[in-house]
Amino acid sequence: MITKQTLHEISRGYLKTAMLRTSIDLRLFDTMADGPAGSAAIATTLGVDTRALRILLDGLVAIGLLAKSGTGYRLAPGGEDYLPTSSPQYFGGAVRLGASDWEWDAQKRLTDSVRKGGTVLDEHYLTPDLDYWEDFAEHTTWFNNGAAELLADQLVPWAKDRETVDVLDVACSHGSYGFSFARREPRARIWGLDWPNVLPHTRRNAERFGLADRLEEIPGDMFSVPLGGPYDLVLLTNVLHHFAEETATRLLERLSAVVKPGGRIAVVGHTFPEGADPARSPMPFLFSVSMLVQTHDGETHSIETYERMLTASGFTGTRMYTGPKAQHTVFVAEKA
Repeated sequence: MITKQTLHEISRGYLKTAMLRTSIDLRLFDTMADGPAGSAAIATTLGVDTRALRILLDGLVAIGLLAKSGTGYRLAPGGEDYLPTSSPQYFGGAVRLGASDWEWDAQKRLTDSVRKGGTVLDEHYLTPDLDYWEDFAEHTTWFNNGAAELLADQLVPWAKDRETVDVLDVACSHGSYGFSFARREPRARIWGLDWPNVLPHTRRNAERFGLADRLEEIPGDMFSVPLGGPYDLVLLTNVLHHFAEETATRLLERLSAVVKPGGRIAVVGHTFPEGADPARSPMPFLFSVSMLVQTHDGETHSIETYERMLTASGFTGTRMYTGPKAQHTVFVAEKA
């Protein structure tokens, strides 16, 4: 039921985002990683105004990120897993991207995008060499959402029977999908395709994983750059939602041409079954709003649309995989 309170909370929702972003910027949650702390002590540690910090801390209690006992503040249950920078699942990278000025400014143009039917921004997700994608590739610690491991789970057993394991990772970005696979398949060699300004970040991540000697770089536009190949496996992760079905299918057809017979493609993205109720599964539908302001005609595609695009591109036997830890769905299909 819609109430005035509901509308008020939605209209002022930016306050929650601002408080979280500020806390991440200040590394405020680190001060409570080892237990409760008082506001004066936290202010001294951070070098900020005591009164202003008290207001922020109480606001964080109000939205459930902190708990308060007397004059002390502590992380709310579960916060230790995501909020201190020392946590392996630290969520700060995701906040820096999702709550960036660039994203906020884009959403301010939502009205114009609805009127036009797509982005009205001079710089958007499809702008060549966009520096946003450098930030995306750099802040990879947040990316452990389970989909990369889910993809590897399905493909590593298959790869053991291949004579070669040559992998094209399209729009590879941070490289997590290809690297997760290559760490478990020692014969895998990765050709990472992305904009020239992104690939240095991909290489640094490859070096962190000890995979730099198994990475080749293909700088350029995935719709026009020579792809090389042929490949045993093509990875296309979190890409197709940037385009309408017709354009996405055209890209898949281009990739199909460089897959060996019997090779595979793995496609990853948000999705939903046709006819799904957005109220029951909000994420893919909210993600479409982001695509509306950041692309010309992108949106979250349904399961049936993914299957249709893969079939039209020369792939068969499409299988879909999900997991309790995976926020994205993995589709795997074979080259006919």
